[in-house]
Amino acid sequence: MSETSGSGLLGVVGDWHGNQQWAVTAIRSAARENVTTLIHVGDFGLDWPGARRGRYEQKLNRALAEHGIMMVVSPGNHDNLSRIGQLDVEEDGLITWRSNIKVLPKGGRTVISGLRIGGLGGAYSVDQAWRTEGKDWWPDEEPTVEQAERLVADGPVDILITHDAPAGVPVRSGLDLPADVVAGADRTRILLREVADQLKPPLLFCGHWHQRETHDLEHPDGRVTRVDVLDMENSREGNGVLVWPGSTPLRVEPLFIRGNP
Repeated sequence: MSETSGSGLLGVVGDWHGNQQWAVTAIRSAARENVTTLIHVGDFGLDWPGARRGRYEQKLNRALAEHGIMMVVSPGNHDNLSRIGQLDVEEDGLITWRSNIKVLPKGGRTVISGLRIGGLGGAYSVDQAWRTEGKDWWPDEEPTVEQAERLVADGPVDILITHDAPAGVPVRSGLDLPADVVAGADRTRILLREVADQLKPPLLFCGHWHQRETHDLEHPDGRVTRVDVLDMENSREGNGVLVWPGSTPLRVEPLFIRGNP
């Protein structure tokens, strides 16, 4: 597998939900820190249907190109992969969506700045009963067992990117949900925990819960994965982090997002 274009400092960011102004502000903040690659943990707002379809990605692609940053998006449950999934996975393990926006397929992997990056994006939408298929909900939103098995079969990773948090990470929901919906959501979290226990990555980044949490996830053999749950847009100190390549343990610090969104 060839290495993704770009080397040096990485940024990892949480859910943007198609918020163009916030996204451009985050990109500019990353550029001030000399980030060369931004990894997005999902609910980016990929390819949403409607009259303005594609304009969001076009605007962000211009901002990324202007600052010399490559964006790698690992999908969330609110990203539309219906057209993206028809494109070829290239030699670097990614799908090119725009010149400076690439997609990390579920169960895929790539190499950035010498780091092996694995992705198992997607999650269960607890509000899917109020959404419309093909408009703001897609049935392939969750990661599958087959995708998980493919990722594990290809060996260790230095960083695992998911959208939901693995089971055992203490995230909080303020929603009062029916038992069957909770079970549906837990299905993905249990799968992610199984993958994390097998791969034992030093770092795991996710989002989905719209809160900032850090947790050490201990595996059966005693090894530990640091899990960073990233907050959503408009969280100036919680939406992103900086990651310095090198030997483990990797240095991780907040990406402070400054400017007027």
